[in-house]
Formats: sequence, structure tokens, C-alpha cells
Amino acid sequence: MLGRTILKSAAVLVVPLATLSIAGSASASPSPNVSFSASNDGASAGWTHGKGSAIELTLGSDSASTFAVITFHHFAPTDVAALDEPTFSTDNYHASSPRFYITLSDSDTLWGYPANSGLNGSDFAWAINNGNTYESWSAVQAAEGAAKVTGAYVIADGDQAPGVTDTITGLSFDGHGFN
Repeated sequence: MLGRTILKSAAVLVVPLATLSIAGSASASPSPNVSFSASNDGASAGWTHGKGSAIELTLGSDSASTFAVITFHHFAPTDVAALDEPTFSTDNYHASSPRFYITLSDSDTLWGYPANSGLNGSDFAWAINNGNTYESWSAVQAAEGAAKVTGAYVIADGDQAPGVTDTITGLSFDGHGFN
């Protein structure tokens, strides 16, 4: 199931449904922002009440291929060692969904599970390359050091029941809050 999800998330990169910016800065670079995408089986992803509100990731009817994704854009390549811990809270969690999925310049991936997963006490749990060892953010930073972040996503998928809606709050990436 998890290997299939990686493939689904790669397909998501091609077709974002909507891009919404957060408050801009004076620099010439675009502001960090997020986009939403979802499978074509009744799944959806987006703000509940406009930009900055909670985000809902709703799964569709096809458990084998359903997904709803938040994609992060316009972040400077950041070393993992300097990255603030990415976080979010959710009202639902089941079998690795929803989760952070972060790609790195050294070809490794970071899988982040919310506190209500129970995998690291009351803290976010992190696994390198989706291993079976769940670590703190500081342990991930020590292990991945100078690797740069090349992509970041929050993914909900068919590991949960069809039609489930995950409400995402407290979404933060590299010190930028989105709701």
C-alpha cells in the first residue's frame, strides 16, 4: 500500500488543481504557498472557509487509488539540519494517512506522522525512507544533515476508508504557517 502511495504522490505533482499564496514578502521570489490536488473519484482537497482556514482532505470511492494532497511551493532549498520541524494536526489518522512526505537531494524521503498516530508519544514521528524506526525531528536532522529538501507534501490516501475527511490544522513548513 505504501509503495503505491509514493507513485500516486508523484502523479500529483503534474496536475495541481489550485494554487493559493500566503502573505507575500518584499523579495522578488514568489511567496511560499500551497496547492491542492485529488484523485478523480470524488476525492477533494482545499480550504474549508477560504485561504488560511482549516484544510480538508477528503478521500474518494476507489480505495486502491484515491488520494488528496497538499503540495508546498516556493521554498528555498533548505538543509534538513536548518529546517524547522514540519507539523500539522488532524482529526483523523489511520495506517499512515494523512502524513508528511518530503523528498531530499540525497534521494532519501522523510515520512512524518502526526501526534495522534501514537508512533512517537505525543510528538510527530519521523521515518527515513519509510523505515520501521520512528524518530524525533532532531534525530532526523542529525541523520540527514546537509541533504536539501526538494519537495514537500501532506498526503491522505486509501489507507483510510472511502469518503473520510481529514481536517488539517496547524499546518507549518519551514517556519511558515498556512492555517
